[in-house]
Amino acid sequence: MVTITELAAQKVKEVLTAQNKENALLRLYLVGMGCGGPNFGMTLDESKTENDILDEGFGVSMVIDKNLSGYLEGAVIDYIESSSSGGFEIRTANANSGGCDSGCCSGCGGSC
Repeated sequence: MVTITELAAQKVKEVLTAQNKENALLRLYLVGMGCGGPNFGMTLDESKTENDILDEGFGVSMVIDKNLSGYLEGAVIDYIESSSSGGFEIRTANANSGGCDSGCCSGCGGSC
């Protein structure tokens, strides 16, 4: 369902270790609706509910509410590094690339 790149998984593991939460899950959640569709975020979660789908990649366990599964099918979690900073990006297969004059990032955690 959701794919995480090897670099993103490594960075998640670094965060888990730094926060002393090695057994926590990476939860993907809906931040809100932007001009290109839904925008998602990530957080660490200690538990999984019966309404969650569990996915795994490169040793990172991810949970997603079943109600969001249609939006996140085929999504990729990546870590983008630049000369000045770095951060996680969620790219969805359903992202709409058009129709926004304000330069929003649709489906990858950005907002308009």
